[in-house]
Amino acid sequence: MQVSAASLAALEYPALLAALAALGATDLGRGRIAELLPLAGGEPLAERRTAYEEAGRLLGDGALVPSLETPLAPLLQRAGGAPPGLSGRDVVALADLLEATAPVMARIAAAEPPCPALAARAAALPDPEPLRRQIRRTLDRRGEVREDASPELQRLRGTIRRQRDLLYQDLQGIVQEHRELLSEETVPMREGRLVLMLQAGARGRVPGLVHGRSATGKSFYFEPLAAVDGNNRLQQAWEEEEAERRRLLAELADELRRQLPMLLAHADFLAGLDLLQAAQRFAAQARATLPELSAEPSLRLRAARHPLLDPALAPLREAALGQPGHRGAVVPLDLELTPERRALVITGPNAGGKTVALKTAGLLTLMALAGLPVPAATGSVMPLLASLVATVGDEQDLLADRSTFSGRLLRLKEAWQLAGPRSFVLLDELGSGTDPEEGAALAGALLEGLLARGALVLLTTHLGRLAGEAMELPGAACAAMEFDPATGEPRYHLLPGPPGSSEAIALARRLGLASELLASAEARLGPEGREYRRLLAEVERLRGELALRLEEAAAERRRAGSERERLERERAELEAERRSVAQRSRRDLEAFRVQVRGQLGREVERLAEQLQAGKRRGLAESATSRLFAEAPTPELPVEEGIGGPLEVGAAVRHRALGWQGTLEKLGAGRAEVRVGGKRLRCRPEELLLMSTSGSPAGAAPSASPRTLRPAAQTPEKPAVPIELMLIGERAAGALDRLDAYLDEALRDGRDEVRVVHGHGSGRLRQAVRQHLAGHPAVASWRPGEDGEGGNGATVVRLRG
Repeated sequence: MQVSAASLAALEYPALLAALAALGATDLGRGRIAELLPLAGGEPLAERRTAYEEAGRLLGDGALVPSLETPLAPLLQRAGGAPPGLSGRDVVALADLLEATAPVMARIAAAEPPCPALAARAAALPDPEPLRRQIRRTLDRRGEVREDASPELQRLRGTIRRQRDLLYQDLQGIVQEHRELLSEETVPMREGRLVLMLQAGARGRVPGLVHGRSATGKSFYFEPLAAVDGNNRLQQAWEEEEAERRRLLAELADELRRQLPMLLAHADFLAGLDLLQAAQRFAAQARATLPELSAEPSLRLRAARHPLLDPALAPLREAALGQPGHRGAVVPLDLELTPERRALVITGPNAGGKTVALKTAGLLTLMALAGLPVPAATGSVMPLLASLVATVGDEQDLLADRSTFSGRLLRLKEAWQLAGPRSFVLLDELGSGTDPEEGAALAGALLEGLLARGALVLLTTHLGRLAGEAMELPGAACAAMEFDPATGEPRYHLLPGPPGSSEAIALARRLGLASELLASAEARLGPEGREYRRLLAEVERLRGELALRLEEAAAERRRAGSERERLERERAELEAERRSVAQRSRRDLEAFRVQVRGQLGREVERLAEQLQAGKRRGLAESATSRLFAEAPTPELPVEEGIGGPLEVGAAVRHRALGWQGTLEKLGAGRAEVRVGGKRLRCRPEELLLMSTSGSPAGAAPSASPRTLRPAAQTPEKPAVPIELMLIGERAAGALDRLDAYLDEALRDGRDEVRVVHGHGSGRLRQAVRQHLAGHPAVASWRPGEDGEGGNGATVVRLRG
């Protein structure tokens, strides 16, 4: 993508890369991050985004790149140079590079679901195992040549040990013979030779060579003549051993030079993984996600935050840039450009956030086109661009003999030359730095021309004329940074609509300029200026009221939506309970029918016997009572009766069978009810009082005999489950369900719940965790442990 270094600097892209590089584990990764540039789209950008998502899935099982403290880039450069190039410790550091790539290659190969983008990178790597084996066989972890690095080295080191032992025995014999002449009985080494410590006064009494005086001056380092030949043989063996060690190192260095392409390929692979790992760590700290990319000229930011202002990134900025910067709350930015409205002119008070809004839009666009996650909410969309031009602040350059305005004109020239359907132009304080009339005329002409060429345009200005033209120009619109009309304090919130006032005098008052100076300035505004300021203040007041009403309406819609969801859930629960009761009733009735069919024959025989015996009275009622003694008795709502004790003359209803009549007799365990001219007997507890005997007849609700039908009861609301299953759902619907579930869990008094989103592509997991990080009901969250679903689940701790 065409973007100049000046535009990158204007949008603070280098500072963003420096902060991101601080999250790198190796100097190779940090160097790759520092060189990261935005792309115009196509396959390279798609591959970057895919690799980022795949790295996110792999990071659930641990870091991809370990921290390597030794800088590898200079070692690789020296490995390809003329000998002597590398020490043994340097070679071990390069071996660590090859050791770092092996396990991650295995993880990529075994990944499920597969990681095709990373697998393609790993498949192109040469096999490093032969070189790794040679290094391990030659050097130990300290970079020293191993004793068994070669047969010759083993032979020489054996010779050294034997010669040193023989020489030590000879010197011990001399010590025993001349103990009175020695200041110590030790056998130290001096300049590679084993010697004795001879007293200063004994010099010349024993034949030998002096190799210097001790620090106290009371002793000489003395080599007896009997030990000279043995020391010579020992020193020769040491020299031969050192020559062999140098030969092995030189052989290893030659192999490294020969294998330099393989080393560079693995270094490039490791640097790419380090970049992806740093980007994932940045995303976790900044609550950032990959935005959607659009081939159309459109830009949509939802709850966007500038990385150099986000308080969550203050520790990262302090580590990378030496200062934490802004630590207070940041007002998220919502901004949209569409194919129908491709230009936006932002006005508003001084120090109200216009430039920050412009920088945020530009920087996040660069990040998205570099394949990086952006600190913005899900649903943000970035355009695919061929060029970007940005100018912010003073373009003055004294060394180039360039004034502020001429510097801006050069940047406007660059914007004009690159303008097209896939270009994005961001200009701060357009039209300033010269006469307001001429500046506004030039700015208006530029805006109209950029729109005609199909560019996306974002401008900030204090020129009311330019803002007015933007409101009349097809494809352009205005927005203003909100401020408090009463105090003039900025609220840092971008509001689409009419232009806002610059509030220069209000800012001067807040900064403590003299009141008489400000009064004189206000008097010089003239009646038209004062009226213009009054009208703008009124517009701001009305806009604030409208925003408040819209916010209240949105809150009401959310409440209505929550209530609707609650009612839907309760309706579903009631429907489930209705089906359950109906099924249970059918089962009970079927069982009762089978039972009655079996009893009916016995009752017929009993009635026949009793009739033959001359019994007539009460046979039908007693048979009915026996047949229906075990009839299903569903619980009916008490609300259908008036309650209270039964009394003779009252209207009653049978709870199970539903018939209704008048209670005529009431005794212990027995009641008689007249129903439609017939008298029926039953137990008192089977009756429900419908009206008292003193109530008018019309007071009792009418009821007729009806079929057995159990009354559905409202079930108790089930406890909220401890786990929410989201596997297979899209992010938008899953987040809505997550909000509703968290609300229910809070009402149910739960402290901790689990959200199961699975591994998948990682998008749902990332969306869920980003949403949880900003949710007011969430105290903390963590990935699941081995027994909790691992990284395919998130355990949420709720605010009590």
